[in-house]
Amino acid sequence: MEQKIYCHCFHCVAGIILLGVSYGCTMPQPNQVTQSNSVTTTPTSIQTNNSQSNKPDTKTATISIEGEDTPITLRFYKQYSSVFTTYYPDAEFLSQGVSSGEGTGVKFIANFDGSKNEDAYVNLSFLNSFNSLEQLRSFVNGESGPIVSNGWQVVSRTQKTPYPWAQEQIVFRKGQDITGVVYLGQQNGKVFYTVTHYPVEYGDGFSPRADLILKNLQVGG
Repeated sequence: MEQKIYCHCFHCVAGIILLGVSYGCTMPQPNQVTQSNSVTTTPTSIQTNNSQSNKPDTKTATISIEGEDTPITLRFYKQYSSVFTTYYPDAEFLSQGVSSGEGTGVKFIANFDGSKNEDAYVNLSFLNSFNSLEQLRSFVNGESGPIVSNGWQVVSRTQKTPYPWAQEQIVFRKGQDITGVVYLGQQNGKVFYTVTHYPVEYGDGFSPRADLILKNLQVGG
């Protein structure tokens, strides 16, 4: 895999998001069809209430892969709660975040079976330089944006998206091995974008888990 670091801002939001660096990992059920995945979430296994939002620190979800239901524990991510919150499977993803005057970026990296793979991640980028969806779209699709700078090839674009905050969905590939989706988002007056990026053979194990992070995303407000 190609090792690569790129900056998400107009010039250099250094260190906010790091992309690339493959370590290799064994994903659960790697060679099945992504389209069969489904996810349901129930607010059970509550341990401690978060003082800022009164959301539980943990809850459980059920992911269904090829007809098999598997319970999964999610942890409330609140490190940058003034910007966003979400839930993520902390037993299977590692979180890395940086915030500065230029923006906030968080990357959830797959760590299945304790094996970290930086080619399989969910990336959330909140850049202070952009005040409108049009500005964000111009950057994401421009020469310094993630698509061009990482050599991703756009497969499709649509405004029909699976998340209420998502305004556009851009499916991409890199060669024969990497696939993913860029979502342009807008919620509570903030514009942002997210990326899911993973090896093709990881789709069935990675996609429903990444979906939990994006489904639980709450921005601002």
